Amino acid sequence: MACLPDDRLDLVIEVAHASDLADALAVQHAAFGRVARMFGIPPENLSAVRETLQDLRALREAGATILVARLGDRVVGTVRATARVDGTVDVGRLAVVADALRRGVGRSLMCAVEDRFPEARRFELFTGAEATVPLALYRSMGYRVIRTEPGDAVPIVWLAKDRT
Repeated sequence: MACLPDDRLDLVIEVAHASDLADALAVQHAAFGRVARMFGIPPENLSAVRETLQDLRALREAGATILVARLGDRVVGTVRATARVDGTVDVGRLAVVADALRRGVGRSLMCAVEDRFPEARRFELFTGAEATVPLALYRSMGYRVIRTEPGDAVPIVWLAKDRT
């Protein structure tokens, strides 16, 4: 069954062009900076905040799919995914600008990732163990916790969704 995105916004989701990477990184830094401050962690302690434009370019060149969500000309969200040879897709760095939170951008990006990899047998991702809003989103989309481990600054949980 195909993922059903939230259609409350007039979003355009597409593969990031080279010219989109700086905007995608800015969205990522802002989103993960908010998360760090929410949990009382210095933002620079999170790898998602330390990541550079050069890192993002290298990731894209290595085969990662980086998606952006646009409202008009503005990038309001981003996510990335990389297919592994075992049929699993690693999903990461789902990020949404503050003024578009809880408006369907994250769900739409996740649906776009799942739809972009129709051959995938499984999707895996991680988030902070206390990140209640992202955890609720992922669970509502059929992801389940498969393990917990130490993270950059807080424990992280790994979630997976098997394609049926």
